[in-house]
Amino acid sequence: METEKKQEEVDGIHRWIAISVPVFLFSFVLIVMGLIFPFRFVFLLCVGWASYLVRTLSRLTISPSLTLMFLSTLLLFAVGFHLYCRRIKRRVSADPVEVIPWQRRWSLSLVSMFLLLAVSGICVISVTHQFFWMATTQDKIFEKLYMGSAGEAARRSTSKNNLKQIGLAMHNYHESARRFPMGGTFDKAGQPQHSWVTQLLPYLDHKTLYEQINFDQPWTADDNRETFEINFILLQSPGMPYDFTEAEGEAAGYKPAHYAANSRVLSANSGMDLCSIKDGTSYTILAGEVRSGIKAWGDPTNFRDPTEGINRNPRGLGSMFKGGAHVLLGDGAVRFVSEDIDPGVLKALSTPNGGEPVGEF
Repeated sequence: METEKKQEEVDGIHRWIAISVPVFLFSFVLIVMGLIFPFRFVFLLCVGWASYLVRTLSRLTISPSLTLMFLSTLLLFAVGFHLYCRRIKRRVSADPVEVIPWQRRWSLSLVSMFLLLAVSGICVISVTHQFFWMATTQDKIFEKLYMGSAGEAARRSTSKNNLKQIGLAMHNYHESARRFPMGGTFDKAGQPQHSWVTQLLPYLDHKTLYEQINFDQPWTADDNRETFEINFILLQSPGMPYDFTEAEGEAAGYKPAHYAANSRVLSANSGMDLCSIKDGTSYTILAGEVRSGIKAWGDPTNFRDPTEGINRNPRGLGSMFKGGAHVLLGDGAVRFVSEDIDPGVLKALSTPNGGEPVGEF
């Protein structure tokens, strides 16, 4: 008997070694490869709740009156539930003489189970609400967490399509006005009035919004404030913040534009026509992505000089995408221009009639 028991212990040790050694070797290989995520996940799953309690318990405030009310209500419910169950058991028993009284521990177990189910239900509802908020919030949390190549490609495609829609609107505007929209309109005193985006609204399927604007007043006037607080998704690049928090937005509530016009083509009270772009529309930038110094879409000063560089200067073009930024060319095409582009080539693309050779870019 003792021999069999010892043999079982030896077999158990062998099984433990047979399982633990491969797991240890596999874990070692993952650590050497730098794959720490599985171990962090398991660790946080096991003890993450403890650190959460340490952080939150010190901030919790307990109301004595509410606590006493809850405990009193729970006690009354437990007593009433016990008396009710004891009465029911007597009624349904076939032989009342031999009936076993309903035990307090049975009532306590059932009340504890009900309480646990109620708390679990609240937790499930809270977790579901949290996931729904994460999926629908404008912060796009899932989009930020997912930084794979597929997500990057989708964001680039969306931003590229936004610029194409802007380019189409610019050309439709040109057909009507015989020129591109002004980069920004300013009155005789030099006060800013309205932006190039505002002029494009009828050609961006927002004619009703355009008709609501009082053009006798600047874009920051009280009569126009509600209009320019509208979120314009077409002018927002995926991955960029949706709330306008830059220093230029002195009036909170205005929504941002993640695209700016080329100041050498669309500037203050000036919008060129196609015939004036001597270097060719295929080699002249009309607008591009920006990642810093962001202005509201109604701001008449939302234009900048692309020769300042791409991802190199707050006053130049840029994007959240790796390696460069999208630009809209005069022929309506959208190209992704590298941040390492030759400054001379970038200047040639920025000037409409400089006569510089462009070549490949």
